[in-house]
Amino acid sequence: MKKGLLISLIMVFFTAGNALASDYAIPKITVDVQITDDGIVQITEYLTYRFDGTFSWAQYSLPMEGFSEVRNIRVSEQDGSYINENTEEAGTYSVSEGSGSVNIKWHYNASDTTRVFSISYDLVDALTIGPDESQFFWNYLSSSRDKSTDELNVTITLPESVSDDELHAWPRISGDRTTITTHNDTFTFQAEDISRRESAWLRVIFPTSVFDQNLVDVTDPGFTLANVLMEKEQRELEAAEQAERDEYYASITYEVTLVITFLSILLFIFLYRKYSIRHKRRTISDQETILIPDQNRPALIGRLMTNQMTTGNHLVATIFDLARRGWFKIREEEPEKKSGWFSSGSAKSEFFIAKADKTPNDSTTTDEQMVIDFVNSQIDLGKSEFSKVISETSAGSAKWYAKWQKEVKKKFDEQDWIDKTTYTGVTINIVGQFLLMAGAIYILIVGTPLVVIALGTTFLMLIATFFMIRRTKSGEETYHRWKAYISGLKNADKRTIRMKMMDRHFIYATAFHLSEKQINTLVTCSDDATVNMLFPWIILTQGSILTPASLATSVSVLSASGTTSFSGVSGGSGAMAGSAGGGASASAG
Repeated sequence: MKKGLLISLIMVFFTAGNALASDYAIPKITVDVQITDDGIVQITEYLTYRFDGTFSWAQYSLPMEGFSEVRNIRVSEQDGSYINENTEEAGTYSVSEGSGSVNIKWHYNASDTTRVFSISYDLVDALTIGPDESQFFWNYLSSSRDKSTDELNVTITLPESVSDDELHAWPRISGDRTTITTHNDTFTFQAEDISRRESAWLRVIFPTSVFDQNLVDVTDPGFTLANVLMEKEQRELEAAEQAERDEYYASITYEVTLVITFLSILLFIFLYRKYSIRHKRRTISDQETILIPDQNRPALIGRLMTNQMTTGNHLVATIFDLARRGWFKIREEEPEKKSGWFSSGSAKSEFFIAKADKTPNDSTTTDEQMVIDFVNSQIDLGKSEFSKVISETSAGSAKWYAKWQKEVKKKFDEQDWIDKTTYTGVTINIVGQFLLMAGAIYILIVGTPLVVIALGTTFLMLIATFFMIRRTKSGEETYHRWKAYISGLKNADKRTIRMKMMDRHFIYATAFHLSEKQINTLVTCSDDATVNMLFPWIILTQGSILTPASLATSVSVLSASGTTSFSGVSGGSGAMAGSAGGGASASAG
């Protein structure tokens, strides 16, 4: 038994090692293009695959651009043609359309060998036909290929011969790695050492007279060789000017780095000093305290203390506060006990929320009433488990949560705790830093890596924008009072904490995102005899005794219920025909 298992493991690792070592290359691609007298473009690509390891399929993707229809798709090898069947049997291929491309997949068996596959298809409306001249403008290699190409050979044959001076061709590939020859009815294009991120465009122009005039129509009456030459000259001029600019910017990288870095820091300091200097608070101490500073609601003060963000914890704390004031009852139930090897012997209690027996005589604000109505509607739908009541389980819940956040922000803004003029400095800094960052990115592309220093500086100054938001004088004083209280909650013990305020301490601790350990330490400060009186809005399991330790164990379940998630919507785009197309890519597996 053990021996068999050992042999099996060895085989698995051996197979995995071979799979990891497998690789392939496509060193040579030969393309034969036949342009017929009725304007159809017949393309056959010969893909030379060099396999190192075992492979069983390959795929060819043709973007749906530059033509109106592709037909007569075929796959073959020297030994014969593949069969168009939607199976994974060797010697078959299938054709599908998706993501703006035609995908051809074929199956074979190959191991440590070289194979040449041919892909053939006909293109309709892939030519630009003018009154006197016509063109075929095509990309023979995609710039998103998996593998580089050592050698590309393209032959384009016209329906009839013409004089060589009537044939024109221009490649779009950098460097001196291409040769183009023309003779009678043929263009020959060769390129070498093309990386997987490079394209291989070729534009050929020839007389329209090569077509049967009864079979083709003029598709672009304004197309002429003169216009193409003018366009080519303009493009080359722009490329030369761009190259000159790039060379200049590369030569001043050091100076530009210093200037951008200096301007970035200077802009932030200037705007901070003008808009963001904090108000002095001579009478407010930072010394920690366990005295609740005022009667502010947990959602509002929580937003002030968490960088003006309204979070799920603020919603949970609001529900706790409403329960404390008599709007709801929270009931504890023991979890279902499970047996077995993987069961946990320390499962935490589950909590359920219910409506109060009677409506309390307690005034509520708009955002609080929204919470009351929402929780009641969830309870009416049978969603009474506390962790599920406020979780985002549907689009309706997500929309309600967003509206509630806006209402809390509205109430927060009415407190006048944030200096509105500070947003002027924030806006100027964001715009300025983005412009400087854009300049640094451009210089990085055309210059040297030294400019990374400037790029990093602008990024840091952009992040520092969050520290520019200034509170008003009253907001500053309120912030530091509550900051001292938060420090007091984190370090509370039986000697400092007021037991009669324990439920409110617990509510604010939830709003302030205190850790589970800190909240548990706070709750366990209570005396055993007073716990039941301090949390009357929590109904325990019948017959159970609420102790500080047992309550602290359950608190983490309640406080961790404020997670809300959102989903996005993705879209796509279709392909369109134009005067240029191509860009096919091949892969294997």
